[in-house]
Amino acid sequence: MAASAAPLLLLGPAASGRSALLFRAALAAASSSPDRVLFLAPRPFQRLPGGGEAGAAPGALQRIQFLYPTSLQELLQLLASLHDILPSSPSLMVLDSLEEYLGSCPGPHVAAQLAALLLDTAHHFGQKRSLERAGCQLIVSMKFPGEAGDGAEQLSAIQRYFQAQCWLQLETQENRNSDGQGVAKLVRAHLSQPGTEDQEWMLIFEPREEMKISPVPCKSDSGTSSGSNKPPAAEVHHTLFWTSSGP
Repeated sequence: MAASAAPLLLLGPAASGRSALLFRAALAAASSSPDRVLFLAPRPFQRLPGGGEAGAAPGALQRIQFLYPTSLQELLQLLASLHDILPSSPSLMVLDSLEEYLGSCPGPHVAAQLAALLLDTAHHFGQKRSLERAGCQLIVSMKFPGEAGDGAEQLSAIQRYFQAQCWLQLETQENRNSDGQGVAKLVRAHLSQPGTEDQEWMLIFEPREEMKISPVPCKSDSGTSSGSNKPPAAEVHHTLFWTSSGP
């Protein structure tokens, strides 16, 4: 079987664009493959984030299957029955707002069990896919608790299952957008995974919620094109999530 990407945990504070990034990752996967993408969330989007379908291949949105378990119990039941619900295995499975499902469950034990079940489900789908295709990628987003307590313990338990992690940080400075209409929000994304150098991107959310992504040169870059191995901005939305699991 072709190598699959490592499971990725996306962490960030409130209003840091986690849902928008998940949606862009789902669109990227649905645009690059005829296979379905599974998007799990506590509730539907009021409107499509991050610029909606802009830049997606025709029919990509129709290949994303949205499911909305509203509680931890519903999520656990859904994960246990997905192999019967889905007619084919997805290339990508994402779960948004993990912290909302764990809010009523103090302590790290339930968090660890849910993380293990998510990985087992993605692995099951990956095993069912053909030998010529990669497995089923898993991306989970979680609000960073920020303070000690049950949230911090849950996060620590979940991080043990996700070696690849992307941290989002709201920048204190906000720039006015090019046409002078409103203020753009800046978010720094830092991707860390074993076996590769850390990478950073700057996410720019325009007032109309359009999202732009550009790489941040590492400190060791000399400023010449020959010394930089960063991907071009057009590829960042794909590279940011399709992390490598190694040989």
